[in-house]
Amino acid sequence: MRVAMAVVALFALALVAPAGAQTFKIDPDLFGQKKPAPKPPKVDWNAPASAEQAAPARPAVVCGMTVVPADPKVDPKMRVAPADTRTRYALKVVEPTVCTRP
Repeated sequence: MRVAMAVVALFALALVAPAGAQTFKIDPDLFGQKKPAPKPPKVDWNAPASAEQAAPARPAVVCGMTVVPADPKVDPKMRVAPADTRTRYALKVVEPTVCTRP
């Protein structure tokens, strides 16, 4: 008898629960921005090109692979020297003889 009452109670809750979910209203501007978008920076398109700009390094082909040199003006952290941790490896370094740079 208790099992039958529990089943009836669960069935009644299942019928009532969707009605409560249908009355929930979502704010249409829930994820909208509250502040205006930033204005783009002003650019002087008539300004002459600076003479300090050097010609960018040209890509080179090494062993069939195109190598594009790093430009620190694009990303200053692009060229970072590895830290000297005073680690010495026991493996012998062998310079390649097939593909070498001229």
